[in-house]
Amino acid sequence: MYIVSHKNIGYTEHLIYKNFKDFFDGYLIERDVEKTLSLLDDGIFTLGTVKDEITVEKEEFCELLKQQLEVLSDKADYKVDEFYAKEIVDNVWEVAATIKVVLGDKGQDNMEYITRFTGSFKIMGEDYVICSCYISKGNYNTESREFVPIKFYFGNNLVDKRKSEQAALDIICKAMPGGIVAGYKAEGFPICFVNDKYLELLGYSSYEEYANEIQGLALNSIHPDDRDMVTEAINTSYDADEQYGIEYRIKHKNGKYIYVYDIGKKLTTLDNREIIICVLIDVTETVKMRQRLAKESASDELTGIYNRRGGIRIMEHHLKQGQPYTFAIFDIDNLKKLNDEYNHIVGDVALKKFAELMKEIFDEETTLSRFGGDEFIAYIPKKLSKEYIEDTLTILQNAYNKFAKENYPRSHSSVSIGCVSGTRKTTFDILYQAADELMYSIKKSGKNGCQIVEMD
Repeated sequence: MYIVSHKNIGYTEHLIYKNFKDFFDGYLIERDVEKTLSLLDDGIFTLGTVKDEITVEKEEFCELLKQQLEVLSDKADYKVDEFYAKEIVDNVWEVAATIKVVLGDKGQDNMEYITRFTGSFKIMGEDYVICSCYISKGNYNTESREFVPIKFYFGNNLVDKRKSEQAALDIICKAMPGGIVAGYKAEGFPICFVNDKYLELLGYSSYEEYANEIQGLALNSIHPDDRDMVTEAINTSYDADEQYGIEYRIKHKNGKYIYVYDIGKKLTTLDNREIIICVLIDVTETVKMRQRLAKESASDELTGIYNRRGGIRIMEHHLKQGQPYTFAIFDIDNLKKLNDEYNHIVGDVALKKFAELMKEIFDEETTLSRFGGDEFIAYIPKKLSKEYIEDTLTILQNAYNKFAKENYPRSHSSVSIGCVSGTRKTTFDILYQAADELMYSIKKSGKNGCQIVEMD
């Protein structure tokens, strides 16, 4: 991996560094809109580098830049204190840098800011262009609880500052594809600001309509099961003065919940009120696709119950919490003979039938899985009496035996079962080995039987 760093001799001569400098020269010193834009990719990403990044197209960024320069009355200079770049694939670089920005004439009253830049560059023609960038705040003379990407445009007096702040906020609210919402740092997070895109995201036509629905509290929009998680994430971020990113469900006007990814940060207003400002992106389709893929990867294609990986994941989750258990292994006897006598398609029908019988006999609390071939597992996160287990397993066994005898009599197919039950803390591997040994003892002694052992 090729790395360029300010710690390397001659790093300022590297093309990636020169393009980085050209961008900030055009942006801060020369204030040349055309030069600055020429160093950006058409699909430039800005204002965020976490999951579901916020995108500002080059055309929109152009308008943003022009308005920024209009409100930036002070002269600007800068110095690169730290610079790191690495080539992640051919001609594509990741860059991180620390920059000291000075507003005002040298020798006069000026303002200094430490900012951090992260972004990616790719080759276009003979030069590199910026594909994504994010400017985060440093910690020197920056006023506390303010975003540097907004603070960056402020002048030295309060009148200019208020004007600049409002102009920058208006630009951001219009340019961002996500909804923006701000709430006071108080119980329930009382709403103090929303933009039109946020209202559109949730299906409301006016702020008054939305505020009445949630009784003025942002927390009332969030799914009840997610509120504690969101509150904890915000409070943790607030105390650490750090940005947070969290995914949760929020209520639409139609009563349904959508998934959003929320990027938030605290700040202090000019009247010294503390607020949380957030950008929300609708990720419902992404979450649905992720859930669908997760389900498919954890399901057995033939029977529709969990596969080995999916079943183990759920069982281990319960066992790690020290829950009691009833764990049974089922092996379909003479499946090979059934396949030989009737064909493999018929064998698949028998396996699907056994899974259907398991679904009918066990309740929703039971985790059912096919471990491959002719082996199935039923896991119940509680200890049942030996008599109850025996009755339940016998019902399943008799139902399958009847099905096999009526449809495939030459196969003599049946079920062998090994089952363990207990309350002491254990692991999946221990349960599997114990039940497997019981099941194979049945197989060796003539098949079509059931053995149950309490492990306490």
